[in-house]
Amino acid sequence: GELSRDEFAQRFAARSTELGHSLPPSLFFDLAEKQQVRQDVVAAIKQIRANGLRTAAITNNWEPPKMAFGSASHGISKEAFAGLFDVYVESYKEGINKPDDRLYKTALKSLGLHPHECIFLDDLGANLKTARALGIHTIKVGIRNHKPAFIKLQNLLGFPL
Repeated sequence: GELSRDEFAQRFAARSTELGHSLPPSLFFDLAEKQQVRQDVVAAIKQIRANGLRTAAITNNWEPPKMAFGSASHGISKEAFAGLFDVYVESYKEGINKPDDRLYKTALKSLGLHPHECIFLDDLGANLKTARALGIHTIKVGIRNHKPAFIKLQNLLGFPL
C-alpha cells in the first residue's frame, strides 16, 4: 500500500527515537524542500548510463511528490529526476521506507542484477548497512562534501564521472 505524508512522519519520528534522537518530522520536510539537485550528480548519472550501466534510485518519499528535490521554483520535478534512472523505487508506493531490505530487493529485481553487481550510495549509515548485508557494494556520501564518494565510485567503475 501507499505511504501518506502523515505515516511517513510517524515512521520518521519513531526511527529517529530508536536511534537516540528526537527529530521532529517537520524538520525532515523542511530540509527536503530546501534541498537542491546537484548538477554534477545529474551529470554522473548520465555518464554511468552512457557507459552502458543500469541505474536505480530508491527514495524515501511520501504521497505522490511533485518535486524530487526542492520547491517548484528551484528544484527538479519527480518525473525529470526519475527519468535519469532505469529504475525508480518510491517508498510511498511500496508502503515501506529505507532501510527496509524489500526496497533494495525490488530495485535489484527490476534491474535484473545480483547484489554483488551493484553499488549503493547513501548518506545514512542504516541504509548502507542494509545494502551491505544484502551483498551490495556501498559508498557513504558526505552531506556537505560528496566529492570523496565520487572518487570511490569512479575507482569501482573504472571510468571518470
